[in-house]
Amino acid sequence: MTKYVVILVGCFALVAAAATIQEVVITDFPLGVAGSVDQKIFEPYLPQIKAIADSVNNDPAARAIITGGADGQRYRTSHDAKNPSLALGRAHILRSLLMEQFGVDSTQILLRTEEVKEIGPQYRFVSLRLDPDLGKEEANLDLRMNELATRMDSLEARPPVEKHFTEVREMPVEEKESDLGILFGAGLSSSPFGGMPVVTSAFTYKRIVYVEGIVGHTWWSNTFTFEGQDLDTRRRQIGGHAIIYPWEDLPLGFVGGWLRTEEVAQDPYEYAKLSEGLVLGLRGSPIKNLAVTVAYNPSKHRIVTEPSSTSETDQFLIYLTAQVGIGGAR
Repeated sequence: MTKYVVILVGCFALVAAAATIQEVVITDFPLGVAGSVDQKIFEPYLPQIKAIADSVNNDPAARAIITGGADGQRYRTSHDAKNPSLALGRAHILRSLLMEQFGVDSTQILLRTEEVKEIGPQYRFVSLRLDPDLGKEEANLDLRMNELATRMDSLEARPPVEKHFTEVREMPVEEKESDLGILFGAGLSSSPFGGMPVVTSAFTYKRIVYVEGIVGHTWWSNTFTFEGQDLDTRRRQIGGHAIIYPWEDLPLGFVGGWLRTEEVAQDPYEYAKLSEGLVLGLRGSPIKNLAVTVAYNPSKHRIVTEPSSTSETDQFLIYLTAQVGIGGAR
């Protein structure tokens, strides 16, 4: 009885050992060689290769997976051997051996490549692995694809079904305009010393509150006489306004600010005339992009011949500017 038990255990061990022989790795391929090698390199591994080949030949669902490997060795300049082609070439050598010497069908062989950065003979390899179930997965996939194709054919054969559609219109989403904006303007302004061109720039809030800066300058000459000498002069103006439009439907607003006007003479005199003071008035827009400002300017005047400024209370100013705005909404 003991004898038969030992024989039975030995048979199980042999079967288990055969089952574990699922992969063989052949290393030490020569540098820069892929398409042809000495067949002696495979001789120590032929029993294992034959065992895997027999398993593939006996099971249509089994697949032989061959992986070719190349290391990170860089070859000399102008050499035509490259690592990816080396790895694939080594895999093809073993594929040819399986087909020609062991009769394995090419449809049951899968090729893969592997390239590593490490350098060494153990990374210049080709491996053979048995996958007993891969063919079953392929067969199941083919079966599912055929079933799907059959269903599609049956759907195409059905008579058309009348469909009713309800049109749904999406209301456009209006983008809310920003409360803040910028306003640019250019025009003409009066002054105590005559008219001049001006430019303006303002920050706006909801087109209700405006904070505006104004700059003006002439490019023509005027003449101011001092101690019998005619001086070429230029007029310039700088100031700031705060404007409030309290009514939404009425383009009329209140203006308040400060203004400084100069008539600048040539050297050695820096100023010939000076006027500065408060600005209070109204601004209206009779047509789009055009603003008219009328303001009271109780300013102080001074000229170089006077030691101090004198108060003037009868000065009125008029601005006429064309404007364009960016952003801002009520």
